[in-house]
Amino acid sequence: MGSQMVSFKGTRNGLVIVLDPSREFEDIKNTLRSKMESARGFFSGAKFSIADIHQKIPTSQKDELEDICRQYGMVPNPDGSVVTRSKAARQYQSQSAIPSPVGDGEAALMVRRSLRSGQRIVYAGHVVVLGDIHPGAEVMAGGNVLVLGNCRGVIHAGIDGNSSAKVVAIRLSPTVLSIAGKRFTPDLTGQHAGYCRTARLSGKEFVFE
Repeated sequence: MGSQMVSFKGTRNGLVIVLDPSREFEDIKNTLRSKMESARGFFSGAKFSIADIHQKIPTSQKDELEDICRQYGMVPNPDGSVVTRSKAARQYQSQSAIPSPVGDGEAALMVRRSLRSGQRIVYAGHVVVLGDIHPGAEVMAGGNVLVLGNCRGVIHAGIDGNSSAKVVAIRLSPTVLSIAGKRFTPDLTGQHAGYCRTARLSGKEFVFE
């Protein structure tokens, strides 16, 4: 599988945005903007750095990418908004899920991999999955669940009774979905399949946007 044009890596210092410098810059910009739109404000307040691993991205282009991130409420890392080859390598050494400040300032668990059948994540705050959730995998979160990929597993958001919790995914077609204990078995494979969707509660009813 080839490298992604734009991908997100969770580190102890916040998010690192990794770019494929072999792609056209306009495509990189559009992809970054699309992923920010998909997140629906979930990254607002998160610190970020741009990984220039190959040191091929001109400063003017980095500035444009930073501006896009700022527009969606992200905050440049005070240690420097550009991560060089050596620094990026150090930050990517750990493959475990690590907490990072995301969204409204509450702690979030950043899961830097896809979840496969039999795998389970339980966390008291928000959960961000940088990959797919396959059938048979399960996520239980006290807050929101954000999936930057396909979501086809079992999702429980707001497990502590938080009815304002929501679930966001690039493609949302879980086998089971619940928010604040209210369970719904959705069929989201129709005309909206393939598009980012948000699931939330409005009163006692599920709303899909």
